[in-house]
Amino acid sequence: METRLFAWWPVKVTSGKHIWLKYYFQHKILYDESTGRPPLHGLHFIWTETAQEKTWRLLRGNMIQNRNVWNDPKLTKQDKI
Repeated sequence: METRLFAWWPVKVTSGKHIWLKYYFQHKILYDESTGRPPLHGLHFIWTETAQEKTWRLLRGNMIQNRNVWNDPKLTKQDKI
């Protein structure tokens, strides 16, 4: 679920940036997209992003990773052509 919110007070988004007096997006997902597991604590994962970060994510076409993916087969040398 995606919600568009306005930062009346300074808000720290998931990327670490602080925003203020701007719109940002808050996402709530019920499972970890990289592992397919539900959260251990709470009902959902929450992550936030600015409008520019959302545009960049949609242009790149990648999904958000909640876990470390350094062992993902997509990043290994065998998959490079």
